[in-house]
Amino acid sequence: MKPNILMIMTDQQRFDSVSYYGKKVPSTPHLDSLAVESIVFSNTYTPSPVCAPARAAIKSGQYPPGCGVINNWVEFKEGTELMTDRLIKQDYSTALCGKLHFVPHKNNFGFQYRKLNDAPYSTYADDDRYSDYLEWLRDNYFDDKNIDPVVLFDKDEESFDSNIFQFSMGSDFRLEEEHDIPWTVEESIQFMERRDKEKPFFLFTSFFGPHQPYMPPLPWKNMYDHKEIELPPQFYASMEKSPIFEKTVGNLRKRISETYSAQDYKKLLAAYYGQISMIDHYIGKLLSYLKENQLWNNTMIIFVSDHGDYMGAYELFFKGQMYDACCKVPMFIKPPHGNSRGAIRDEVVNSLDLYGTILDIAGDQKWKKDNIESRSLVDLLNNDNTKWRNETYSIIGEKKDYNLTMLRKDHLKLMRLACGEDEPIYEMYDLMDEIAEVRNIYNVDSYKYEREDLKHQLDKWWKQQRNKYPEKTISHRKNNVKSK
Repeated sequence: MKPNILMIMTDQQRFDSVSYYGKKVPSTPHLDSLAVESIVFSNTYTPSPVCAPARAAIKSGQYPPGCGVINNWVEFKEGTELMTDRLIKQDYSTALCGKLHFVPHKNNFGFQYRKLNDAPYSTYADDDRYSDYLEWLRDNYFDDKNIDPVVLFDKDEESFDSNIFQFSMGSDFRLEEEHDIPWTVEESIQFMERRDKEKPFFLFTSFFGPHQPYMPPLPWKNMYDHKEIELPPQFYASMEKSPIFEKTVGNLRKRISETYSAQDYKKLLAAYYGQISMIDHYIGKLLSYLKENQLWNNTMIIFVSDHGDYMGAYELFFKGQMYDACCKVPMFIKPPHGNSRGAIRDEVVNSLDLYGTILDIAGDQKWKKDNIESRSLVDLLNNDNTKWRNETYSIIGEKKDYNLTMLRKDHLKLMRLACGEDEPIYEMYDLMDEIAEVRNIYNVDSYKYEREDLKHQLDKWWKQQRNKYPEKTISHRKNNVKSK
C-alpha cells in the first residue's frame, strides 16, 4: 500500500520555538522526538506570512497571486486544482481536522472527511457558522451557561483598538478539556479509527494555535515563569535605517512599545510558549496512536507552521512582514521508509515545496505543470549530494502594485516594498550577522555586487507575480474589514 501522509500544521509559530533547535523554552519533547526521526529543514520559509494565502499556496502549489488567494477570506481562482483533489485520484482518503481557512466554507476543497475550526469568532467573516468545534463546544460545555462562546471570542478579537493586551492574550475562559487543541487531536484519531483501512490516507491535522489569543488554560498557563523569559535579541533594535520597517510597522511598534512594559512582553511570551507546549503534548498523543496501531512505519509525517510571529522582536507581535520572525517557519519530515532520518538540511526551501513533495510520495507523476511553482523535496529527503537551487521567495499583499516581497538566497535576504508609481523600497540583510536582521546593508558598498544580483532577480520575480494577480477577487470578509 502507498504510504499514509500526516501533515501537522500550527498557526503563527516562530521558526525557533521548538526545543530541538537548541532553546530550553518552550519545551517540546514530542516534537523533539519526531525531529530525531525526521529530516529537519533549518531554513524553511513560508510562501506568504499570513494565514490563508500561505495555506492556499501549499495546497495549490502556487504563490498567492497564482492561486488567487491574496488575502484572508478570498476565494481561489476558478479552476485551481488542489493537492487534495490530486490525492483522491491517487486513491487516498483525505481528511481535515482543525483550521483550513478557505472560502466558501461550504466547499470541501478535496477533503472527503472534515471537522472544521477555522476561527472561533465572527468578527471578520462567518467562520463561526461553519465551525464543528464551536458546535461541539456549545453542546458539551456551554449549553447551560446562558452565553454563546462566540460572544466571548468576539469580545477579545474586537479589543485590538481599545485593549491590545486583551486582544493578544485573550480572556482565558476555557478549561483544558474545552479547548480546541485536544479537540483537534481527538477528531484526528476518530478519522483514523473510522477510515477505509484498505486505502492510504492524507490527514491534515491543523491547530488554530499558537495564534492569538496566546493564553492557554491551566496547567499550561503557569508552565513558564514570565520573570525568567528572555526577550529576543532584536527587541532592542532601533531599525531607524530600515525604510520598509518604518513605513509598514513603525507606527504599530510605537503603539505597542508605549502600551506594554517589559514585563508585559514577557507575560505574552510565557503564554505563547505555554500554548506551544500544550500543542506538543497533544501531538504526542497523536503520534502515540500511530505507533500503537502499527501505522508509524508506513506514514510520512510532516510538521510545519503556516508562518511565524514577531514574539517581541523589534518590540512587536503578530505577523505579515519579511523578517525571519514572521516568514521563517519550523519544518521537518519523517519519511515513511529509508535510513536518512535524523539529518539536518540547511538548504533554503519553502513550505510551498510540500505540494510537490507530498504528490511525489503519493505516486502522482503528472503534478509538474507550467503553472506550478512548487519544487519537490524528495531528493533532499533521500540524497545527501542532491544539487539544490539555494533560494526562495515570499509575497504578501492584495494589490499588485502595493505588496511586499522577499528573496532569500544563500545567507542574504533582500526585501522589496512596491509603492505604486513610486520607486520601490528595499532592505537587505546578511543573516550571518551576530544579531540577524538589524543591520540594513542595502547601501553598504562591500555588498554592491550581491545587491545588484539579488535586486535584478527579485525585480524580475515581482513582475512575474504581478502578472498573475487575479483581475477580480471574491472576498468573504464583512464590509471588507481587514484581518489582524
